[in-house]
Amino acid sequence: MKKFALLLFCFIIALSACSKDDASQNKSDAKTGAENQQSQENDLLDISGLSAVDPSREGMKNQTGGILMEELSVQQELDMNVEEFMSEKKQELTGQLETIAAETEDPEKLEHALIQLLGTPNYASAIETAEAYKPEFPAPDLPGAKRANEEEEGKIAENGKAILLLDASSSMLLKVDGKVKMNIAKDAVQEFADVIGQEQDVSLIVYGHKGSEADADKQKSCKGIEEIYQMGPYDKEEFGASLNKFESKGWTPLAGAIDKAAEMSKGMKGEITVYIVSDGVETCDGDPVASAESFVEDNDHRKVNIIGFNVDQDAEEQLKTVSDAGNGEYYSADHADDLKETIEYEWLPSRVDLAWAHTKAPGPWEILDKYDEYDVDHDKIRALVKKENERYDEAVSILQEEELVSDEVVDQLRDLISEHYSLRFDELQELRSEKLDEVDAIADDIRERVDQWKEEMSRKKDEQGDLW
Repeated sequence: MKKFALLLFCFIIALSACSKDDASQNKSDAKTGAENQQSQENDLLDISGLSAVDPSREGMKNQTGGILMEELSVQQELDMNVEEFMSEKKQELTGQLETIAAETEDPEKLEHALIQLLGTPNYASAIETAEAYKPEFPAPDLPGAKRANEEEEGKIAENGKAILLLDASSSMLLKVDGKVKMNIAKDAVQEFADVIGQEQDVSLIVYGHKGSEADADKQKSCKGIEEIYQMGPYDKEEFGASLNKFESKGWTPLAGAIDKAAEMSKGMKGEITVYIVSDGVETCDGDPVASAESFVEDNDHRKVNIIGFNVDQDAEEQLKTVSDAGNGEYYSADHADDLKETIEYEWLPSRVDLAWAHTKAPGPWEILDKYDEYDVDHDKIRALVKKENERYDEAVSILQEEELVSDEVVDQLRDLISEHYSLRFDELQELRSEKLDEVDAIADDIRERVDQWKEEMSRKKDEQGDLW
């Protein structure tokens, strides 16, 4: 009897424990069910505050993706098979449409609800990419032409560097053709800078302008090498002002001037050319040949060009040797006109070059290539609009098939969707017109620069009496 009572007590305890577990499980299931219900309610659209659909470009960019679209990239959406996608989402979509249709049959609110369910999340990215397109034509090779404004072009290739070395030793006080050589040289260097400065950064180094030609001033004069126009973009007024800061006075430290150019150009990249205008030999005990060799050593992008201005035979031989050591050219100029013409002639194109100048500007095929280049991005937006519209059509078909709204509402909804579909394409066509106009404007600007260059070069050649 005691054993039976003990067994009965254990059975009652076990039954009580099971009842508690079941109750606990029921509470857990109820909680989970409530959470699921709450989650489903959170996924349902609240259409009470929906505003009118905005099919403008800004409206498209401000559109957030539909809740059934997840986080699809542009390419993923473009690769989407709409029929398969809508088949996968049909059950969930139908449930959403039933809830929405129970609240309203207003076509405008229904359309906006479709956008919040199936609208693309990629308009902003695709449109901003197309808006950012900048056509880039190859920069025309126009010796002596003005460089394009950097802000308009966006970016330009790294400039070459021109280092002008001007001999201001006492011998430059002598006269040629009734004019002081120094004054002639300053005028010629200014004109040369006007040309070379349009394509390259410029520096002006003067030597021989310190002290005097007296033996007592030799050391001061030979060390008096000065960069009076700092390396940088050419400014005509500033460059001209720098030429007025000195006079011819002393000795000729040609080697030291070349060494100065080498020192200041350390670390500089790209083409670096030294242009020397001198009327005599080294007089400061330096070795300009060795200095020229050192300047270009192991560097194919450096040269030393020299113009010997009214020099004697000994000076001409030395200056030729220096230019050869510097992988450059030597030019002789005995008179004032020779100096000017030697400088300008080396930078003027031939008549044949001018006859073919029009080929330096973008032609019709190059412009069409830029149209096509832009259309790659533009066509992605068009495809997004089409894919989105197909999803809307499928959703409207569900509304009609399930008889969730009247046929009249379906027709009105289709008309709205069709109207906004057309307006989006109108917006895109306007964007495309803007970008193609931009291509044309840049091409026209280059063509105008080429025409101006051709006119300028032709005028200079006419002034020189140069037939070729």
